[in-house]
Parts: sequence; structure tokens; C-alpha cells
Amino acid sequence: MFKLIKINLILTLILLMVGCTNQSTSKTKEVNLFVGTDGLTEEFSKTAPPPRVFEDSSFPILLTIRNSGAYSIKDKSGILSIGREKDYITSISAEENGRVSKGAQDQAKFDVEGKTQINTKGDSIVVTLNAKTGKLDPQSEYRESIITSTLCYPYKTILSTTVCIDPDISGIRPTRPEGKVCKVQEMVFNTGQGSPIAVTKIEPNMIPEEGDIIKPQFLIFIENKGRGNPVDVNNYQNVCGKSDFSDGTRLTGSNNIWNVAKLRAFSSGKEGENQLECTPNMENSNDKLTGFIRFRDKKDFVRCTFKKSIKRTDDAFTSPIRIEIDYGYVQTISAKVTIQKPLKY
Repeated sequence: MFKLIKINLILTLILLMVGCTNQSTSKTKEVNLFVGTDGLTEEFSKTAPPPRVFEDSSFPILLTIRNSGAYSIKDKSGILSIGREKDYITSISAEENGRVSKGAQDQAKFDVEGKTQINTKGDSIVVTLNAKTGKLDPQSEYRESIITSTLCYPYKTILSTTVCIDPDISGIRPTRPEGKVCKVQEMVFNTGQGSPIAVTKIEPNMIPEEGDIIKPQFLIFIENKGRGNPVDVNNYQNVCGKSDFSDGTRLTGSNNIWNVAKLRAFSSGKEGENQLECTPNMENSNDKLTGFIRFRDKKDFVRCTFKKSIKRTDDAFTSPIRIEIDYGYVQTISAKVTIQKPLKY
């Protein structure tokens, strides 16, 4: 009898534990990480660099880099480049750790994770740099010097959504009693995709071709919502520290490096056959599927067309579409430090 009571008690406890587990699991809800218009942000510490330092002395610089977007910076692909007046700040070097390593002169390389289901606000790192001042001119008691910090990093914008495809262009074909499954209409995206470059709108068009076929086409509108400038993803490392913007938007060098990005679009279907044809393409490129974005006033659009034709007699249907935009991103902040001679008593 005692053993039977003990067994029943154990079974009851197990059922209660299972019930609690199922209840807590059912309440867990995934967060949409692909929202917002931030990528990386950076900030100088309020006390490092200090507002005043002496000539011929060392001082620290602390920079907090936060990834508030949905794309992670891995394999030390992020670059931090420090700008300085070399006559007055004679040297600067980064302290290395697991996520920060020394790069070229005045540069450091870093990793920083983006938003995850565990960390929905994104990760951050603190980069410590050690700087040294030089000698002031004999006739100068002090000198105000500007330190700039430029972030250069690869980033990616991803938008997954569903579009309506309706071969009935004129809209006069008799429909089933239950009506069409969808309606072709403009789609607006106001909340971003967790990246500084955002898809803001998709305009669908059903393009008639010879015979009784149509090709779905989409105008994809893109905007730079961040505080920096997009650059060619293959050249962001080369331009880091050379972004000497006077107004934040000035182009330097090749027209195919600054304020550009690349866009690819995919529908459902077999991989390798489901990519849409996007135009315009980069000049002198054999890639006729990847769209080339050139931002003017921070905006542009790309035209993407289904490779597969659809019969006009087909019913309306929905199709998933995935848009991927690849680019480098460059942004700069600055801090002022006053270098002075030691006090004399």
C-alpha cells in the first residue's frame, strides 16, 4: 500500500513538471530581429580621451562599439580607424583581446555580434587605445586637437516577404465564388530590416509579353537610413580612414566605390534557378542578375523580374520573395582634446 502511494505521488510530480514546462514553452515567443535602421554605433568614453592632457605624455582612449542590427561582424572584418594630427598625437595603438586585434597603422580589427533571440538588443565591445602626445611649439601654451574614429564594416540587409502575382492584368476575368487569393498592390516597409540600408517599398507590375504570357516585375525602393555612407563591399577596407567627408556625402575616387550597394532577389523554387533578374547592373559586369544600387540623395530603386513566364490564364497566387543587399558601411565620429604644457610654479 505504501509503495502504491509513493508511486502515485511520483507520477503526480512528473505530470506537474511536464505541465509547467509545456506552459512556459508555449509562452516563449520569437522576436522579429529584422526591424530598425541601425547597424553599428560608436561612442567615445566621456573621460577617455580626457578633455585635457599634457604634452609628451600618454593618455587612454575608450570606444564603445555596439551592433544594434541583425547582421553580425565576424572574422575580424570590422575596422576601426583613428584619425589624428601626427605632430601632436605621435602614436596610438589598440589593446588586443579575443574580439579586437591590431590592424594597419592607427587601425584595429574587431568582431561584434548582431541581435539574436537571446540578446535582442545586440552585442557591444569596448576598444581600448593607448595614445601619446608630442611636444608643443615653444611659443604655444596649448593646442586643441581633433581625434576621429571611423568604423568601416561589411553589412547585409535582408527582407523576406510574400508578394501577390496575378496574371489577370485587366482584372476582368471571372473569378471563383471565393474570390482571388490575393491582390496586387504596393507594399510599404516603414520599420526597416535591422540595418542602415532599408527596403522602403515594393511596387509590383505584371508585364505582358508576346502570346498569352506575363512576367512579374517588382520595383524595389531602397534608402540609406543610417548616419554613414555605403561603399562597395569589396572596397570598404581600402577606403577606411580615407573618408574625409566635408559634408558627410562627398564622393571620393571611383564612382563605383562610394554610395553604392548590390541587390539580389530570390523567389521560391530550386536553388540556382530562383534568382530574379535585377537591373541596372554594374558597368562592364557579366553578372546580369545582381542589381547595382547608386544612392542619390540617399535613395535609389532596382527593377527585378521573374525569369519564369506565367500564363495569363493562371489564377492569382502568392509567392515568397527574399531580398538581399550587400554593402560596406563607413561612419565617423570625433572628439576634441586639449594638449597643454605642464604648469610651472
